[in-house]
Amino acid sequence: MLVAFFSCSKEGTQELIPEFSKVNFEIRSLKQAPVLYSIKVNDFTIADSAAIVGQYTNVVERAATPQRLSITEIYSNTVLLDTMITIPAGESTYTIYQIDTAESAQPLFIVGGQATDVPVDSFMMAFYVNDPAFPETFDILVYKVVDFAYAEVPPVHIYKDVKRGSFTEFSLFVGSGFFMAEVRTPDGEMIPGMLPIDPQNPFGGGGTVEARCGFNINNHQIIKMAAADMGDGTYAYYQECMFMY
Repeated sequence: MLVAFFSCSKEGTQELIPEFSKVNFEIRSLKQAPVLYSIKVNDFTIADSAAIVGQYTNVVERAATPQRLSITEIYSNTVLLDTMITIPAGESTYTIYQIDTAESAQPLFIVGGQATDVPVDSFMMAFYVNDPAFPETFDILVYKVVDFAYAEVPPVHIYKDVKRGSFTEFSLFVGSGFFMAEVRTPDGEMIPGMLPIDPQNPFGGGGTVEARCGFNINNHQIIKMAAADMGDGTYAYYQECMFMY
């Protein structure tokens, strides 16, 4: 929604009154205890007691230059986020992820801006890996299971040069069914100690993990990958869904 007003000066010329855009903010956190946040754009308060669950909407004045977004944890009076954003025309949505559950931990990242639609029968997926069993930098290869096999087909997407402890970008995956993921070095080699793909078992056997948070209606999924020690010097991947929305 874009609201613009015009007025006339005494000389009859038009003067443009500032434009306003609709913005939606939501905070997602792994914290279990109730937490309230204050959300501000410059000095304008979007919400003064935002909770983890829920979306908070307001109309703010647009500017030609980036505006300061600040989010404060009310009980501890700790500023969790202090960054600059450029609010686009129309309606936009921003999502702030607070992954670390430590007291007053800052959000790891913010996504948003102009709203985008995910096509039907598609979903957006990102990965997060912080397990010391993984190297500092690696690639994540995602395969789509075809006829209950995937070892002979090329990956549908490769997240290149993923940094341990960082989030990947969101990528679009088309179609229903099973998607599997494995980790390799940036040179395409297997990770030492990680179990290799088992082409006879595309549902998690060997060194693969299902790359999807089940069959659900959520358009965006963030998957955390980790490695389980098999007790014989080898590791097998496993995953958990961090966020779905």
